[in-house]
Amino acid sequence: MTILVTRPEGQADQLIGALEQCGYQVLHRPLMAIQPVAADSPAARATRSCMLDLDLYQQVIAISANAARQGLAWLDEFWPQPPLGLNWYGVGPASVEPLREFGLDAQCPVSRYDSEGLLALAALQQIAEQRILIWRGVGGRETLASELRARGARVDYAELYERQPVPYSSDDWDTALAACPWLLLSSGQALDIIEGQVPELARRIAGLILPSERIAAAARAKGYDPVLVPASARDEDMLSCLAAQL
Repeated sequence: MTILVTRPEGQADQLIGALEQCGYQVLHRPLMAIQPVAADSPAARATRSCMLDLDLYQQVIAISANAARQGLAWLDEFWPQPPLGLNWYGVGPASVEPLREFGLDAQCPVSRYDSEGLLALAALQQIAEQRILIWRGVGGRETLASELRARGARVDYAELYERQPVPYSSDDWDTALAACPWLLLSSGQALDIIEGQVPELARRIAGLILPSERIAAAARAKGYDPVLVPASARDEDMLSCLAAQL
């Protein structure tokens, strides 16, 4: 069985090795390149201001593992020690893990790993007048910030990185999809990118492996079947999902 992994360069090696140890044939076609925001960009200037004022916030949320890693690099640059009194969150296990490894007492939802799951946390219910900083890439969903603002919080973004689509030729996709692989994607944006490069994608793959039920529901509505959703984006959960379903 062939698995096509699409994680960015440098973020797929452990997963690829684990899949190969389990006997899968693995191909790697990164669909996005993760680039830190340019130092002189408006996003970087806004992020710098937020990070310098980090001690004025009550909550910090990392929207993804990339956001957590990039945000921690900024934190390490501007703060010899993290400010006291901050509550730290990741949207799921993959995004909270770098925070905990850094030594922060971070929490995440226990089951649903998306904005809706995070919004259900008891600690984020009574937040009127609190300041919340969201670490994320440039652009993205507004659901989390909109709901937090509706609860009375003041929400700012630290936009830490950009996602650049990686183009491939039709010949390269013909080679990659020849074995009708399972396609492992890390976001809805990744699905949009490959659909833009591969006509009639659904009939050229065995199925999709997606990071959340929200993205999976949108894919099923487009006609993809089957669609698998691991417990989280962590490698071990990906492997467990594949072992159980395939």
